[in-house]
Amino acid sequence: MKLGVYGGTFDPLHLAHLIIAEFAREKYKLDKLLFVPSLIPPHKLSRKITSAGHRLQMLRLGIEGNDYFDICDYEILKNGTSYTVDTLRHLQQKYNLTREMIFLIIGADNLADFHLWKQPERIVEMAQIVVAGRPNYENSDSRFQALTLDIPLLEISASFIRERVKQGGSIKYLTPTAVEAYIKTHKLYL
Repeated sequence: MKLGVYGGTFDPLHLAHLIIAEFAREKYKLDKLLFVPSLIPPHKLSRKITSAGHRLQMLRLGIEGNDYFDICDYEILKNGTSYTVDTLRHLQQKYNLTREMIFLIIGADNLADFHLWKQPERIVEMAQIVVAGRPNYENSDSRFQALTLDIPLLEISASFIRERVKQGGSIKYLTPTAVEAYIKTHKLYL
């Protein structure tokens, strides 16, 4: 089994997330790709994050119809600060996986701070790191061996979507239609 692991706040899930996931699934012939929403990301403590329930529902709506995609709610259920090293340990044990079977997908923006993550050397021992290109970021860091993922570079971010909603702008074509409708129905990001 080859498992992709794609963590983040997904606040909200947007099309760039889905493109990264699908390109990684295809390029690395992944049997399954897990989206892992964090409960309390250690690098975003200063920002208010939408409730886990809303973020999980937006993820469910956004990946519906792709049989290769699933959600792992481990970080939400463990109820504390989310650390990738802990999640990888959990997934290794749950699915009896070796390093060669786990592909951790991160953006080039995350690679810039990867050395600051909890136990980055251990993460590299547990999973193959796949770095997806992001506008204005390098795809490599000489300290860590990583695989690359070339994708169309879209300047879509969750913060951009939240700001558009707050200002009354359209988010059509930035996020899946079902996610857009959910945001409107639940008056998120206003």
